[in-house]
Amino acid sequence: MTLNLRLTTDSDVREFSAWRYDPPYDVYNIAMSLDDAVSYFLDPTIHCHTLVDGREVVGYCTFGEDARVPGGDYDGDGLDIGLGVKPIRTGSGEGHRYVSMVVEHAAATFRPLQLRVTIAVGNTRALRVWSHAGFAEISRFVTPRVLMGSSEFAILALESPATLDT
Repeated sequence: MTLNLRLTTDSDVREFSAWRYDPPYDVYNIAMSLDDAVSYFLDPTIHCHTLVDGREVVGYCTFGEDARVPGGDYDGDGLDIGLGVKPIRTGSGEGHRYVSMVVEHAAATFRPLQLRVTIAVGNTRALRVWSHAGFAEISRFVTPRVLMGSSEFAILALESPATLDT
């Protein structure tokens, strides 16, 4: 299928807000009301985009402050990325396609000096996918928020993404 990234619509938010992940990934379930989720993800400052494979919504991503975890050091000129993948698609080996599309879009649209992702240390699948995409760990921190059985998070970065072929 053909993978595309588009601006998120009201119906996209309604769809991905209903996704439910099995433990321990259930920490990624969207916990706000549907109306709040629509309002939040359609806010232009969130920069939410939807990943579509053919006609199927397979993920969504945000760029900027939304992708940060409280307690992390986000100094510098990095652009933070958040990515959610449809539960039935997680662990399917397709993560590299999704990450590549999101990275290419971020590099072409925002032209940052650095791209960053913050991942719970317990989420080994996500750490592996982002590392294979060229991201390297630049810091770790502990926060009261527990995800994936850990309160430790890693910030990974990709330097000079604006030079990628887009």
